[in-house]
Amino acid sequence: MLKIDISDLINKTPAISKMVEQKVVDVAAKVTLDVHANVVIASPVDTGEFRGKWTVETPTKPFENGKVENTTPYGPELVNGHSDQAPKGWIDNAVLAATRL
Repeated sequence: MLKIDISDLINKTPAISKMVEQKVVDVAAKVTLDVHANVVIASPVDTGEFRGKWTVETPTKPFENGKVENTTPYGPELVNGHSDQAPKGWIDNAVLAATRL
């Protein structure tokens, strides 16, 4: 008869859960930072104000969303393809590039 004692593993479950939760936060933070870097690089530039106004907040808890934001008043027009330098869809492309495995 084979007997396997998993009590040690069961005792380590809280530590394992904490490691998994931290890994989820780390991956979400990396994706958020990659999206930020991609949109900054892809931003159309006239005076440089739009490119310089991107901000980023990385998640600090599991399954919390990161945030990449640009508060310039003309930002929505640029995001929607108003500039020849950045056609419509450039934000989607930046996000896709950051989330590809």
